[in-house]
Amino acid sequence: MSDGLNFSLAQLRYFVVSAEVGNISEAAEQLCASQSTVSSAVMRLERQLGVQLLLRHHARGVSLTPSGRHLLREARELLGRARSLKARGDALAGDAVGRLDVGFLPSLAPFLLPGVHRLTRQRYADIRLTVHEEPPDRLAALLREGRCELAVTYDFLAGDARFHALAELPVHAVLADGDPLGRSGPVELAELAARPLVTLNAPDVIRHTEKLFANAGVPLPRVIGAASIETVRGLVAADSGFALMYQRTEATTTLDGGTVRTVEIAGDLPPAALGVAMMPGLAMSGRAMAFLDVLGSTVPPARSGPRPGGP
Repeated sequence: MSDGLNFSLAQLRYFVVSAEVGNISEAAEQLCASQSTVSSAVMRLERQLGVQLLLRHHARGVSLTPSGRHLLREARELLGRARSLKARGDALAGDAVGRLDVGFLPSLAPFLLPGVHRLTRQRYADIRLTVHEEPPDRLAALLREGRCELAVTYDFLAGDARFHALAELPVHAVLADGDPLGRSGPVELAELAARPLVTLNAPDVIRHTEKLFANAGVPLPRVIGAASIETVRGLVAADSGFALMYQRTEATTTLDGGTVRTVEIAGDLPPAALGVAMMPGLAMSGRAMAFLDVLGSTVPPARSGPRPGGP
C-alpha cells in the first residue's frame, strides 16, 4: 500500500536552493545539475504535493508563493534531519563507537567473554558490548531479526548465515580423571562409544554429533543430555560417560569438586571452525570489525594446546 510519499530528498533540495537564490539557472550551477533537471524536479514536487511552490518570472527568476513560503521551512528542517541521519549512519558504519549486540553460544561465553570484555575496554573503550547468550536456534533468530550484528559460534551451527572463521579446532574427548582409558595415548572413537555420551541438549549440537559418529562408521552411544557445559563436565567427572569437545580448558576441577582430563582421539576426525556468523549482505560496521580484532586475540590459534573449552 502506498503512503503517498512519492517525492525525494533531491527534489526538496532543488526546491530549497532555487527558493534561496531566486533563480533556477543559478540554483542549477550550485547543485551541479542542468537547469532543465532542476526545473523539472521542482515541478514534479509541486504536482506531488498538490500546491504551487514557486512563481516563474520570465527573465526575472522565481519567487515563493504563499504555500511555498509555508513549506520552505519544513523542507529545510527535513533536509537537516536527513543530513543528521546520514552523519549518524556514517558514524555507526565507520567508527568503533556505540552499542554492539553480539550473540554467544552459552558453551563458549564463559571461556571467551572475560577476555573479550577485558580487551574491549583496553582497545575500544567507546564500544558498549551487549551480549546475548542463546542456543544455536535462538542465535540464528537474533541475527535474522537484526537484534544481534554478530554471533560467536561454530561453522556447523551457523546455518544460512555468513561465517567468518577465526580458528580451526580438533575434536577431543573428556573423561573422568579416574578412567583408565587413554592413559597411554590417543583412543579410538569406537572405544569411547562403549560409554554413554554426555552432551548438550541443543538439537543442532546433537545432530552434528550424530553425523560425526556416522561419518566415522561408529554407532552412536547412549546419549545423556545436559543444559550447560559445566553440567556436562560434572557428569563426566562423576563417571557417567564421556564428552566430545572442540576446545580445551586448563581447569580440571568441576564445580562439585570432581576432576576430568582431556584425551586425544585417534583417526582423522574433521575439525570445527570457531568464528562469527552474520547475515548475508550485511556490511560489517566499525564496531563489528573492532570486535573481530578483540575476539581474534582471545580465541585459541588453530590446533594449539590448552585454551578455553566447550562443545
